[in-house]
Amino acid sequence: MMPLSIIPDPLALILSAAAFGQASLCAILLLSRAALAPHSRWLSLIFICLGGLASGPISAALFAPLYPVIMSVVLFALYALPVLFWLYTLSLTQAPESAPVTPHWTHAIAPLCGGLGLLSIITLPAEVRLAMFVSGDLDGTDHAAAVALVLFILVISWTPVSAGYGIAVQRRLIRHRRLLRDNLSNTDGRDLFWLSGIILAIAALWSAAIILLVLDNVWGGIHLPASLGPVMVLLLILVLSLRGLVQDNGLVTPAEPAHAPLPEQAPVEHFQKYKKSALSETDAARIAERLEQAMQDDRLYLDPNLSLTKLARHVRMASNHVSQTLNEALEETFFDYVNRWRIEAALPHIAEGKVTVLTIALDVGFNTRSTFYTAFKRVTGMTPRAYRETAKNSRA
Repeated sequence: MMPLSIIPDPLALILSAAAFGQASLCAILLLSRAALAPHSRWLSLIFICLGGLASGPISAALFAPLYPVIMSVVLFALYALPVLFWLYTLSLTQAPESAPVTPHWTHAIAPLCGGLGLLSIITLPAEVRLAMFVSGDLDGTDHAAAVALVLFILVISWTPVSAGYGIAVQRRLIRHRRLLRDNLSNTDGRDLFWLSGIILAIAALWSAAIILLVLDNVWGGIHLPASLGPVMVLLLILVLSLRGLVQDNGLVTPAEPAHAPLPEQAPVEHFQKYKKSALSETDAARIAERLEQAMQDDRLYLDPNLSLTKLARHVRMASNHVSQTLNEALEETFFDYVNRWRIEAALPHIAEGKVTVLTIALDVGFNTRSTFYTAFKRVTGMTPRAYRETAKNSRA
C-alpha cells in the first residue's frame, strides 16, 4: 500500500495530469513540424522539462517506489529550464541570417548539477530513498548524509542560478526591443513582452514562496496548498502554448522584392546596429533631407511593413548611414521617426471625427489600435479623444 504521506491531493493530481498532458501535446506538435525552426527546438525541450515538473504528484499516485527518483528528475528539469529559456530567447532574438544558436559549454553546468542530484539519489538503496523523501528520515550512514547535503546545496543554489539566467534573458529582450525600434516601424507581435512577463511572474512567485517558507519556519502555521505548484506549472504551460507555438523570430520581416544594389555602397547586413563611421555632418544633413522628402512626397509611412532596409533602398543610401542619421542627427529611432509621420498624417482626420480611430490608425500605417494610441500619446501628449475635443473647442 502506498505510504499515506505521499498520497497526492486529488486537485493537485488533476492539475498535474492536465499540465503533463498539455506539455506533452505541445512538445509533440513542435517536434512533428516538417520544418522546425531553431527556436522551436528549444521550446520543445522547455515543454518536455515542464512535463517533468508536472510529473511529481502523478508519480506519487502511480509509481510510489520510484517517487524519489522521479523527484530527482524534477530537480534536473528545474536546473535545465533557466538554460533552455535563455537559449530560446537567444534564438528568437538573433538576426535571421545568423547561424543557429550553439550553446557554449558553460551552459551545460546547470543541467549537470541537476544530473548530479539524480545520480546521488540513484546510489541510495530503495528503502533509504523512500524514507528520505516520504518521512524525511535518514538511516544514519555517511552515504545518506552526503546525499542529503548534496540535495540541500542543489536546492539552495537553484535560486541564484535561475536568477542569473532570468536577468540575462531580460537584458537580451531589452536589447532586442531597441534593435526592433531601430529597424522596424511596426513591432506588434515581435517585442516579446509576453516572454518578459513570464520571467517576471516566475521570479515574483518564487520570491513569494521563499518568503512564506521563511515565515513558516519562524512563526509556523503557514501552509501552502498542495495544488499551488501544479497551478503555476499549468499556467506557465498554457501561456507558452498560446504564445510560443505561434511566435516567430522577431527580426524576420515579410519578403521584399529584389532591388538593384545600392550605388557605390557596400552591402549592409539586416538588423545590425550601425558601427561608428566617418559620416560627416554634411552627409548626414543630406540624408536627412532625402528622408524628409521621401516621407512628405512619397508617403512611405503608409506602408505598415516599412523597414529601415526599405527606406534606405528608396533614398538609395546605405542602411547604416540612414540609421546613424536618424539616431544622431534627428535624434530619433527609426520606429519613432516613422510613427511620428503617421501621427501627423492622422491629426486632421482625428480632428474631423468623421471615421473611427481604428480606421484612421490602419489608414496611416499602424497595425493595431493600441500601438496607435501609444504613439499618439507620445507625439501629442494627449489621447485621440482629447485631441478631438480640443480641436472642436478651438473651432467654436
